[in-house]
Amino acid sequence: MKTYRRLAVAALLPFVMAGCSNYLTGADELTNDPNRPTQATLSQLIAAIQASTWTVQTGETPRAVSMWMQQMAGTDRQYQTLGTYSITESGFETPWVYIYGGGGLVDIRKLQAGATEINDKTYLGIAQVFEALQIGTAADLYGDIPYSEAVGDVATPKLDQQLEVYAAIQTLLSSAITNLSSATGVGPGAADLVYGGSRAKWIALAHTLKARFYMHTAEVDGTAYARALAEAAQGITSSANDYTSVHPGTPGEKNLWYQFIEEQRQGYITPGEYLVSLMDARDDPRLDEYFTTNASGNYAGAPPGAGTSNIYSDLGPDRNDPAFSQPIVTYDENLLIRAEAAYQTNDQATALTQLNQAKANHGVAPVVLAGPALLQEIMLEKYIALFQSLEVWNDWKRTCIPDLTPALSAQIIPARLFYPTGERQTNTNIPEVSAQPLRNDNDPANPGCNSQN
Repeated sequence: MKTYRRLAVAALLPFVMAGCSNYLTGADELTNDPNRPTQATLSQLIAAIQASTWTVQTGETPRAVSMWMQQMAGTDRQYQTLGTYSITESGFETPWVYIYGGGGLVDIRKLQAGATEINDKTYLGIAQVFEALQIGTAADLYGDIPYSEAVGDVATPKLDQQLEVYAAIQTLLSSAITNLSSATGVGPGAADLVYGGSRAKWIALAHTLKARFYMHTAEVDGTAYARALAEAAQGITSSANDYTSVHPGTPGEKNLWYQFIEEQRQGYITPGEYLVSLMDARDDPRLDEYFTTNASGNYAGAPPGAGTSNIYSDLGPDRNDPAFSQPIVTYDENLLIRAEAAYQTNDQATALTQLNQAKANHGVAPVVLAGPALLQEIMLEKYIALFQSLEVWNDWKRTCIPDLTPALSAQIIPARLFYPTGERQTNTNIPEVSAQPLRNDNDPANPGCNSQN
C-alpha cells in the first residue's frame, strides 16, 4: 500500500541515521552508534501513537461532524460550504493518514511487535486498545476499509467489509483485556500521558470501547444492545478515568480546537444554533462551559450556512483553553450507552437510573420518563454531553435523535466520508467516488428519519 509505506518512512525520519559513505565498515562498534538509534523505542512509538490518535479524535473530522450535527456552524469561507455538506474525496486525507501511517497502524504494529519481543503484555494490551480505537473509527468513517492486508508488503490491500472489521476489533479488544489482566511487564509508565500505564484504567477503557462498537452494529445485529450493556457494566466508572487528549498549552502542543479557532482560522466555525438553543431552553449548567454570551449578554448560535457575525456566541473559555483535555472516551458515554442499551433490551428502570446518573455528573436535575420520551431524553443528553465528539454522529445515524433539519434545503446529512484521493489513486481496490455508497453497511436507510431519506 503505497500511502502507508510512504508515511511509515516519514515517521521514522527523526530516528534514522543520516546517510554516510560506505567506505567505513567493520564490527558493530564501528557501524552502530548507540546515540543515534535506527529504530524508535517503545516510548517513542507510544508518543507518536498518542499524538496521532488525538489528532483523529479531536481534529478536523470532529470539527466537520460538529457542523453536520449542528453543534457548531461553519461561518466563513470553506467552512461555510463544508458545514452545508460540500464534501469531496480530497477533503479528508488527514484522518486516513493518521489512522494508517506514522503514529497510526504502522507504528502500533511496531509497538506490538516490540512488546511481544520482551514479553511486556501491559504494553501489548495498550497497543491493541489503540489499534481498536483507530481502526474502529476508520470503519465508522469510511465503512469497508483495508485492515487484514493494511500493513505489510501488499501494495493494493483489499477492503475488508465493515462488519467484519468491527468483529475483528471485538476479538482484538478481548485479547487486550486478557493481556492487561495478566499483569505481565512494566508497560509505558509515564510515557502513557493519560493513564500512566494503569492496567485497570486501560481494561475499563477497553470494555467501554467494546460497548461503543457493539452499539455501532445495533441497526443490523439484534444481539448488539445486550452485548453492549454487558461490556459497559465493566467500563469506565468515574469521570476521573476519562480517556482524553493531553495538551500542555505550549506552542505546538495546544488543544487542536484552540489552534484552529484562535491561531489558524478565526471566524471559520461558530457555536451552532440547535445545540445552543437546546441547552439554553433547558438552562443547562454546562452552557457557560461550552459557550460565551454575545455582545447583548445572550447565548446565540449560528444556523448552518450563516456568515460571521458578532451576534453569535463563541466557544467558551473552558473548551477554548489551549490546555483543555478533549474528551475521547468518557464515563458519560459509558453511562449513556448503558442507558440506551438497557432501554432497547426492555429494562427501562436501569435506563432511567443510568440517564439520571449522567445528568447528576453535571448538576442537571433528574427526570422521570418512560417509553419513547425516555429514549429521546437519553439521546439528547448524550448529544449534549458528548459535544465535539465523533460519537454524536454515530448516535444520530443510529437513532435519528436529535431530529435535525438538513442545511439549506439539502436532502440528506452526510452519513460517511469518501475515501481520500491519494489512496484511490494508489490502490485499485478503492472505487471511484461515483461508485461509493452514501451509507455504510451498519447504517441502513431509516425511513423514520426525515433527514436521512
